[in-house]
Amino acid sequence: MSKAFQFEVKDENIGVLAFDLPDEKVNKFSTPVMQELSQQISELESNNQIECLLLRSLKKGIFIAGADINEILPITDPDDGYRVSRLGQEVFNRFAQLPFPTIAVIDGACMGGGTEIALACTYRIASNHDKTKIAFPEVNLGIFPGWGGTQRLPRLIGLQRSLDLILSGRNLDSKRAFRAGLVDKIIPKEQVEAAAFAFAKDVIADVNVLARSRRKPKGFINFLLEKNPLGRMLIYHQARKMTLKRTKGHYPAPLDALKVIRKSYRKSLQRGMDIEALYFGRLIASQISKNLIKLFFWTETVKKETGTVKADINPLPVRQAAVLGAGVMGGGIAHLFAARSIPIRVKDINFNAVSKAYEQAARVLAGQLKRRRISKLEFSHILQHITGTIDYSGFKNVDFIVEAIVEDLDIKKRVFGELERYIRPDAVVVSNTSSLLINDMASAFKYPERFAGMHFFNPVDRMPLVEIIRGKKTSDEALTTSFQLAKMLGKTPVIVNDGPGFLVNRLLVPYMVEAISLLEEGISIKRLDTAMENFGMPMGPIELFDEVGIDVAYKVARILANSMGERMAESDLLHRLIDSGRLGKKNSLGFYTYKGKDKVISRDVTDLIQVKTKTELTDTELVQRMIYPMVNEAARCLDEKIVSKPDKLDLAMIFGTGFAPFRGGLLNFADAEGLNKIGDTLANFSNTYGERFKPAEPLIQIANAGKTFYSHYA
Repeated sequence: MSKAFQFEVKDENIGVLAFDLPDEKVNKFSTPVMQELSQQISELESNNQIECLLLRSLKKGIFIAGADINEILPITDPDDGYRVSRLGQEVFNRFAQLPFPTIAVIDGACMGGGTEIALACTYRIASNHDKTKIAFPEVNLGIFPGWGGTQRLPRLIGLQRSLDLILSGRNLDSKRAFRAGLVDKIIPKEQVEAAAFAFAKDVIADVNVLARSRRKPKGFINFLLEKNPLGRMLIYHQARKMTLKRTKGHYPAPLDALKVIRKSYRKSLQRGMDIEALYFGRLIASQISKNLIKLFFWTETVKKETGTVKADINPLPVRQAAVLGAGVMGGGIAHLFAARSIPIRVKDINFNAVSKAYEQAARVLAGQLKRRRISKLEFSHILQHITGTIDYSGFKNVDFIVEAIVEDLDIKKRVFGELERYIRPDAVVVSNTSSLLINDMASAFKYPERFAGMHFFNPVDRMPLVEIIRGKKTSDEALTTSFQLAKMLGKTPVIVNDGPGFLVNRLLVPYMVEAISLLEEGISIKRLDTAMENFGMPMGPIELFDEVGIDVAYKVARILANSMGERMAESDLLHRLIDSGRLGKKNSLGFYTYKGKDKVISRDVTDLIQVKTKTELTDTELVQRMIYPMVNEAARCLDEKIVSKPDKLDLAMIFGTGFAPFRGGLLNFADAEGLNKIGDTLANFSNTYGERFKPAEPLIQIANAGKTFYSHYA
């Protein structure tokens, strides 16, 4: 069997332990790998020849990606989780106690367990490669570093810096890792091996004392905060406050990590490790962790997909692109292309309109500049990839065109008919429509096979989902080109078939319309939003109306009412809000009135809500009234093959609406809730509130068969 580790001794008694996991793109720690590493450590412990050891990877762009998540998913017993943690700690403790200095040579991604073994080294050096990122992303999987990370990092760089990294899961490039004290030296990516050996020679010569002394934060303020109990209490309090603000208490992993660090800080390493393992074991066995790991696997699957099952279909190269429409969406889409160094031409009816795209792109870039995600030079470089026009000049050179104009079928068809005269026959055209049928628009094209839907979500720079919509005549080539391009733009694409509202909006509209019904039954705006935030949604349905735009939501709802009318409650509340000039967050007047970062409920809005009947409902019933219709509609979408599988639907709902990731998505939630319970509750609601709640036939069939969504569509 091939070995994952290769060991050799180089000049001047410098040992090199190289990690190169056979038949894998990344290095990761599995049980066999840890057993092999343990054996390597046994041999190193008795090696009297070497004076310093380099730990490095032979894979390009990867140091160590962390633990093999496939081994985490089956663990359901906290005691088993505890043992997994203790075994990993034992191996890394032995590595940390080797009788010579060790140096982690980080050239590429260093994640989770990779960061933990790097912490077990005496020194860490990192290349200035773009792919060099160091992080503890475990909180995104519902766990925290369980092989000593919660113990070694605070001892190395102090409490405040450690809590920021462990509780957030954010990554550091080599510069920020150096500033944080996590990395002792930055080395050039072109000379990693030579620089590593030079550093090792300095270590042997004992000329690296300064590298170790600069790690922990210094100064009077840090002394006040970290060196006395009252200061540490303030740090813990602030960390908990910020964590609860970010997670709303739905994710126990960062809160438990905070407890571990608080209980173990200034205790012995051995005692701290035991506390870490105890909490780690509980988390790794939890359902929340399982749901988040499923989400991780779904996103990894998308990375490997091409958008088609046909092996002989290749995506067309996209070297230049264009956007029709320079509004908020058009500008956001233009920024995406420009940020990936794809020249993009933005067309609108006049240059005042075109300038809006520049303003939108600049607004996004300004935020990134403020957060130090880009430099001023990068800011300028990205904007230079955007050009504007009021005609079709330059369109003969583009490979890909995104339409993002007004949501009007006749206008879109007219524009498409005009567009086709100015582009190449092989150029792919996609519509960013959120509600109009791709098949209806395709009739405007001489070459309809080139046309597909590519539905971005607002705000474009933050929302990860892109729905790739296949029309009846969309070619595999156009589909895979759109799919692969979405990934290149940093998005997660999900392929759906054409239909009213496609997938996400079709499921979201019953949820939002039902929220309006509840307002008209006397439930307050605040209570509705709070109930759904407590359920795990990133914002409540009423605030979501404001975020989307009340006028946009109204237009989409009217379009979908043609096909879903009997499943949607009727109300003219949105129309009344629009007539009163309330369009949502974009003009600071919606259901809420926005003043800077604050929002208040105006008396003007409560006066517009016409309460038709008073209903007494518990928070659980409120959630059921809004979420169960989504489940009902999801059953229809699967039955109609709008989406291929439950995991694709759940991925789309999480990345397109923020549907509680810790619940595993809409259908995972439904399966856990019980389909018989959902069906019976919908039937009761139907008797009480109307036909819109009538259980869908596919839902009834799956429930009666004693199956779940996931088992039925396995």
